[in-house]
Formats: sequence, C-alpha cells, structure tokens
Amino acid sequence: MRKISVADYFVEFLIANGVTDVFGYQGGMIAYIFDSMGKSQYRDKINYHSCGNEQGAALAACSYAQSSGKLGVAISTSGPGFTNMLTGIANAWFDSIPVLYVSGNVNTKDKKRTSGFRQNGFQEIQAAEMAKPVTKKSVEIELYTKYPECFDDAIRTAMTDRRGPVYLDLPINVCREMVEFDKIIPYVQPEPSTVDAAKYLAEISKYEKPVIIAGAGIKQAGCLKEFREIVDILGIPVVTTMPAIDVLPSDSKYMLGYIGGTARREAGIVLQNADFVLSIGTRLCSKQVGHNMLLFAPKTKKFVRVDIDQTEFERKLKSDEIEVNANLRTFVPSALAYLKNSGYHSKHKSWADNCAAVYELLKDQDMTKANSMYRDITAMLPDDVNLIFDVGKNLTYATQSSVIKDKTQIYFSAGLGTMGYAIPAALGTHYGNHKLTYVFAGDGGAQMNIQELNTIVKNNIPAKIFIFNNKALGNIRIFQENYLNNHFVATGEKEGDYFSCDFAAIANAYGIKGIKLADVKELSNYDKLLTNDEAILFEIEYDDCPAGPGIVAGGEFLKEGTGLPIDIINKINDLMK
Repeated sequence: MRKISVADYFVEFLIANGVTDVFGYQGGMIAYIFDSMGKSQYRDKINYHSCGNEQGAALAACSYAQSSGKLGVAISTSGPGFTNMLTGIANAWFDSIPVLYVSGNVNTKDKKRTSGFRQNGFQEIQAAEMAKPVTKKSVEIELYTKYPECFDDAIRTAMTDRRGPVYLDLPINVCREMVEFDKIIPYVQPEPSTVDAAKYLAEISKYEKPVIIAGAGIKQAGCLKEFREIVDILGIPVVTTMPAIDVLPSDSKYMLGYIGGTARREAGIVLQNADFVLSIGTRLCSKQVGHNMLLFAPKTKKFVRVDIDQTEFERKLKSDEIEVNANLRTFVPSALAYLKNSGYHSKHKSWADNCAAVYELLKDQDMTKANSMYRDITAMLPDDVNLIFDVGKNLTYATQSSVIKDKTQIYFSAGLGTMGYAIPAALGTHYGNHKLTYVFAGDGGAQMNIQELNTIVKNNIPAKIFIFNNKALGNIRIFQENYLNNHFVATGEKEGDYFSCDFAAIANAYGIKGIKLADVKELSNYDKLLTNDEAILFEIEYDDCPAGPGIVAGGEFLKEGTGLPIDIINKINDLMK
C-alpha cells in the first residue's frame, strides 16, 4: 500500500488515465495541485500549461479533449478563478466535451454553508451550485470523502454516454489530506448497448430522394472512417450541421454543405426536396432547423433521428419521426456491416447527380470578398491540419467557404457561441493531436482572449493566426440592419462607439511576428511561414461586407429577389423535380 497526499494522488490519477496536459492559472487555493504537478517524479509524464486567464485555460481544455479523444482538464483557484472558468465549462456542456474542471476553495471549516451572510472565507463562492446547470455532475468535495472513488466517478461520468464536463470543488485542506491505496486502475470505456441499424438503412432503397443529415457526434464517437464508407456505398447526398462540416471533404461529390440560418443555399434546397431523411449525431437545434417544423424537410415521408441522448427527443421535429436512442459507436458499425453483408448497390445515382449539379450551379453565388478570402487561404494550407474558427460573422464566412481537405479537422464553439474561443483553443489542439493549427478570428473575438498569444509564444507553439479586421461586430450589424432600422450602436468604428486595434503590433509586442496584409494574394510571399515551426499572426483589414444569402432555416432559397438569377432558379427547380 502507498500513502500520498490527495494532491499527489490527483496527479497520478490523471497520468494513469492518459492525460498528458493540464491547463490552468495558479492561485492560492489550487497551489497544492500545481505543486504536485511540478514535482520531478511527474514532470516527464504530465505537463501543466499556465494560461493568461482561467477562461483561456478552460477553452484550451475543451479543444484538447476534442482533438485527443482524452479527458480534458482545467484547474483554477477559487472565486474569480472559478467564475472566469465558467464560460469554458458551459462551452463543454453544450458541445458535449468531456472535461474535468477543478477549482480550489477555502478550508472546509471556513465555508459559509447555509449561513445567511454572503461570504466567510476570502474569495469563497458557491461554485458547485453555480456549475450544476452546465455540467453532468458538480461535486463539492468534503473532508473524509472517499477521494479515489470521487475521481473515478468524475472521469466515468464525463466520458460515458453523451459526454460532457464534470466540476469538482476541491478545498485547500482536502488537498493536504492523505490517501492510502494499492494502485490506480484507469478508466476503461464500456462497450455501449448494441443496436441493429439494418432496418433503418434498408428503408433508404424504398425512397427516391434520400438525404443524410450528419452531425458532430460522428466525430465524437470516432466513427468518421466508417461513416465515409457508408456514404460511398449508399451514394446519396449528405448535408451537415455547422460543427460537422469536416465529416466529408469539400470535394466529395456527396457533400452539399451545412444547414441552418447562416448556411449557403445548397444544403437547404436539397433537404427541402428530400423524401427520406436519416439524421445521425446531431440534436438539430433551432438554428439549424428553424422554428416552423412544417417548413423543415417538408416533403419528407420518413424521418429517422439517431441520438445518444433520449432527452433530445422531447423536441419533436416531425410528429411521425422514428426515434433511435443509440450510441454511434455501435450504430455506425452496424450500419456499415449491413451494407457490406447485403451487397447493397446504390440506387440513387440520378438523385445524387442532380444534387451535385445544384451545388455546381450555386458554388459561385452569394460570394463576398470575405468568403473568397477564406476559400483562397484555406486552399493554400496542408491537408492534415487543425482549423480553428472564432465566433462572429467570420464564422459564417469560414464555415461557408473554407476548403475542407481529406484530413482537415475543424474546431469552434458551436452551442454556446463563445467569442474569444479560437486563440486559446490553439493551445489545446497543439497538445491534443500535435498537428499544425491555423486560427481564424474576427477583430471582436480576437480581443477577448488575446492574452493567450503570450502563452502561445512562450510555449513555442507554431500557431498560424489570421485576424480578419473589418473594424466592426459584423453579426450584430446584420441584426441592426434587419430589426433596428440600421441604427448602428456599439458595433463599428465608423460610428465611434466600437474600437478595434492594431493586432500586428500587439502580436509583435508578445514576441509573435505580426504582418499586415492588404490582399490575400500577398500570402504567397510568406508560404514558408505558413508551415514552419514558428508562431505567426496575419492581420487582414477589409471593409465590412454582407454575409449571404441570409435566409432563415426553412426559408425560400429559390425565391426571386434573394440574389439568384432567374435562369439558375429555373434550372434548380428542374433538377429537383
């Protein structure tokens, strides 16, 4: 038997479970955990990364978990350390990311408990209660808790079924407690319940215009390779959700883009004409399907929803929808086995060809300067890389027009929509999969966690950062145009009440080479900087431009007056007959 402190045990627990990197910010109430991670016996097994802010650490832990498939971990001190971290916790909750968040707290004897006064200990806060709504489990650890069992339960909860964050409130005196144990047994993910996907796949051949809606759950389940095989065998069109735009490369003949209010037209047009829909790995939120379910996939005769979370079926999309509560780790292999064993041959070549023709007719429509910039830049980049997008109108351009290659991996804050996500996320993906990472952000989001540029350069992370500076909050300006009679308040420099900055100068101050570009074509002068082992920041200033087509989910994509030439409208209508 061994006897060590709770702090040391926690570090050994993480090591035993394959965690290689922890993100955090030092503070008094978490100092024992940092002290343990810094001990010589652990330094070659686990790394701690001191970020510039707890929110940055919390978001880095998200992208680490997503890119590595492991448990993400972020740690902070109590009070403001925890509240800074809370945004990252919520991000992990809404995007189903398994992250263990731990913050220190005052000695157990100093907690206010149920007392009526506001605070007893310095920087004390009721963190566990605050974290409950956005975690799978939130635990306030007490003295004499069975600490090993508590940590085991935390990783099991985060990693099992629909994944998500777990929060532990860890008082400073608990960290000093001793744990006696024999050995740490790492968590092994159990095999999910089996499901027979054959009866759902067999239905596809009965319909003329089937479509797959593919969600990010496919990536989370580790089923990307099998899913692509399924698509090739079925030979039918695929539309995706915004977070799943990388489930197929852009040049796949079956890939039609993503659906939703910020999407292009192609996917929406095809979905509106589909008579069979198989939705897998997505909750299909209102941003994707709209609010009027009569307009969502209106011609569908059979709608099959596959979701790991039974509660998502509380939102009925179709009154007669077929609901399949299943883990894609079993559903996707079952579907692939059925197709292979049955000798399935695609029966929908004409439909798939017509959908591809629609895509070709529309690929140059609704393009703005910003769309073209994203297309041209991403086309220059290598294949097997991470692309991280921030939130704002820049995200619309990025998801609409980025060139997704065969091994490209996409990361952004989807459900919570966290501006300031992209720069700290570059930390997590770097340590998560060690691939070259490219960051794309607007001027609004880039300033929100700009302190992590310092973390990037001090850790020698070769992140390639593109800041698209239109000196405006473009998404909010669209809202002001549509609903507030073009009354622009606090969204643009031209009105004098919103302010951008010189990002290249800030990068240089941090020690990252900052370069201003007047035109994307100038990137050809820096091709070596795009792939070398140094961090670089490119700032591209441009005049604010629209984000087309701006048609709400379920809207009329082929209506005259929405920017499409009438001859293209007629050709598409003929193809969809």
